[in-house]
Amino acid sequence: MNEWFVFRPQCAQAFGRPTDGGFMVRAGSTAMVNGSPRVKRDRPLRDKLVREGVLVPDAHPDLYRFTRDYEFTSASAAAGVVKDGNSSGPQQWLHQATKASQQDVLRAKS
Repeated sequence: MNEWFVFRPQCAQAFGRPTDGGFMVRAGSTAMVNGSPRVKRDRPLRDKLVREGVLVPDAHPDLYRFTRDYEFTSASAAAGVVKDGNSSGPQQWLHQATKASQQDVLRAKS
């Protein structure tokens, strides 16, 4: 599946697509520096991506920017890093053209 999906939590905007191994977020996408105030299961991964230079501070002070494409293990892990909070990726990533959730697109193809 080479279709692109978008996720827009708060002021962030990320583009991604399912891969054979998980979910890839495209370089240039943005992620929240501080999103949800609750427990964040993906915060350790987000912090690792910052240390490795995959996420760098954006011109907008509330955002990080992806410096390269990055493949996550799942759409939920990708959404959690982008949102900086727990998130159900298959429900949150929306098809760019139809605005249907990734979950609905996959359901329609099966």
